[in-house]
Amino acid sequence: MRIRHLRYFLVVAEELSFSRAAARVHIEPSPLSRVIKELESGLGVSLFQRTKSGMHLTWAGEVFRDEVRRILSLVDDAQSRVLAAEKGYRGRLRIGLTDSLAQPYLTKLLARCREEEPLTEVKIVEMTVSEMVKALMHDQIDAGFTVHTEVSAGLVKEVVWTDRPIIAIPRNHPLLSLEKIPLQEVARHTLILCHPELCSGGYDVIHRWFCEATLPLPSNAEYVSGHEPMVMLVAAGYGIGIGLASQITLYNHPDVIIRPVTDDVPSTATFITLLDQPRPEALSRFIDRARQIGEVTIG
Repeated sequence: MRIRHLRYFLVVAEELSFSRAAARVHIEPSPLSRVIKELESGLGVSLFQRTKSGMHLTWAGEVFRDEVRRILSLVDDAQSRVLAAEKGYRGRLRIGLTDSLAQPYLTKLLARCREEEPLTEVKIVEMTVSEMVKALMHDQIDAGFTVHTEVSAGLVKEVVWTDRPIIAIPRNHPLLSLEKIPLQEVARHTLILCHPELCSGGYDVIHRWFCEATLPLPSNAEYVSGHEPMVMLVAAGYGIGIGLASQITLYNHPDVIIRPVTDDVPSTATFITLLDQPRPEALSRFIDRARQIGEVTIG
């Protein structure tokens, strides 16, 4: 069973079409079909059900698809480790990043890691929260950053830093008469919000702020995939944006004014999530550095 053939199978499982899959892997459909038949023969099962309406994975095919994804992830991981060793690295940390948390805190953390442990490679992988949980369970990452407060079984979360909510307001907007903006005032205007699926962490944080203030989330809202399009729409006058200071302020715009919310809205914690088990020393040092950066920022 060749690795290349497993990759071919995974593409066919995703496309459910030999012609589309063949185009993706740059071979003809006929040899691709033969590869699948060889896999089925070797396994002694049917991986696909072929009908007049098209192709579908059998139950065995679905199980095999999930296992192939895990196998290929391990293969890619092994290749990455070998290449890192060739470059001189002696250790490695795989860190998941959710909720668009590529922010100044993380930049400072990575810079400090490079300074204090230059022989430890830190690999950052962007993913959703559900992907992060699966990756932790399957030993594909060592830890992950998130603002989600829920904890899945077998995992633990630790606060590394906190962040304040801010409002992004277009120029000449009446809210600019206030130095700090109450959520009640925010709720009266059209909002530009993170999409609950595409940017679930940002959306959940905002939803939590409104719930804790016993305010309904405004129905007159535009949803965007992240904070950069949020700032762009605010600048164009489509509404006002709300989110974490470290995320929104990454995208400065001359037509967008930033105001803090009133002090009754609590700060939001960023957590590092990891398996509930003894952790390697390199990971413990990484978490300690993250906490120290959070303490310096707060101080």
